[in-house]
Amino acid sequence: MIRKMSLVLTVVMLAALFLVACAPAAPAATAAPAAPKAPKLKACLVTDAAGIGDRSFNDMVWKGLQQAKTDLGIEANYIESKSADDYAPNLSACIDSKAEVVVCVGFMMADACKASVEANPNIKFIGVDINWLVYDNFLGVDAYMDQSCFQAGYLAAGMTKTGTVATYTGIFGPVVQIFMDGFYMGVKEHNKVHGTNVKVLGYDPATMDQASATGSWSDIDAGRSLTEGFLDAGADIILPVAGFVGGGSAAAIKDRGIKGYIFGVDQDWTQTVPEYKDLILASALKNMDVPVFNAIKDFVKNGKWTSGNYVLSFANGGTSLAYNPAIEYPAALKAEVDALFNKILSGEISSVSPEYLAKYPRK
Repeated sequence: MIRKMSLVLTVVMLAALFLVACAPAAPAATAAPAAPKAPKLKACLVTDAAGIGDRSFNDMVWKGLQQAKTDLGIEANYIESKSADDYAPNLSACIDSKAEVVVCVGFMMADACKASVEANPNIKFIGVDINWLVYDNFLGVDAYMDQSCFQAGYLAAGMTKTGTVATYTGIFGPVVQIFMDGFYMGVKEHNKVHGTNVKVLGYDPATMDQASATGSWSDIDAGRSLTEGFLDAGADIILPVAGFVGGGSAAAIKDRGIKGYIFGVDQDWTQTVPEYKDLILASALKNMDVPVFNAIKDFVKNGKWTSGNYVLSFANGGTSLAYNPAIEYPAALKAEVDALFNKILSGEISSVSPEYLAKYPRK
């Protein structure tokens, strides 16, 4: 009897094991689907006529978008303008590309930029050297370039061997005139302090509308030609405010074989124009990449857009004078130039002329 019961139990257990073995396997746990990646912010830049590769103005603004691409993962592209006729269609092309941030480069684009800002209130705009538009979706970038150029003028007055220096621009307007005005005032300050009589060719606040200009942001030969006239008139140091058109000034000095210099603008020309490194007395930096990058960073990280007008100045590190490490400056002169920073910042010295302020008041 016991043997029969054991046999029955054995059969039952084997049957149970068989049924378990034949039961379908439980479905494997599946991973939850990955959340879709947020689309990258798209930014589009429209250049002025000098275009990317000008080693000065446009390149400095583009640098801000390149940094945003690297650090923030945005998509960034640019469209080059060959003339003012390209501004409006190029801005439209940026809008058509689904850009969420559009950068207008240069004061000559102001009208086209304004029209685009008004027509596209849901798109954010940055206007470099466009400092008078007021819209919720617009950030203007301005610069007190008179501050660093005042230092440049003072330095030029102390370094000239002929007693004559000069300045010119590409196409005249208040945002480039301010370089020239500060330069002029710096020369006059050196004259006042040292009893010198250094002359400035190409600009005078009393007749500012007659300032020297090439009429172009890209014609290097025009920069060379204008500079040759300055050299013939005795100038040996030139401040060209015209992007890489200023390369024509360096070429003219080099070809003459004279002891002369130019100033770089916007970027450090000892780095961006190394072929003329020995002729760069210093560079007046205009750090336009910083507000461009910061505006996009705030928008990407915090969803916040700050409109208004951002002013590059001594106070925020937006402009400064970069010396050429290859040049040995008189120690006393360099100390005086350096001391101007705090004097300008405190208001002890005005780096801009009364005539300029009368025409373009500062808030």
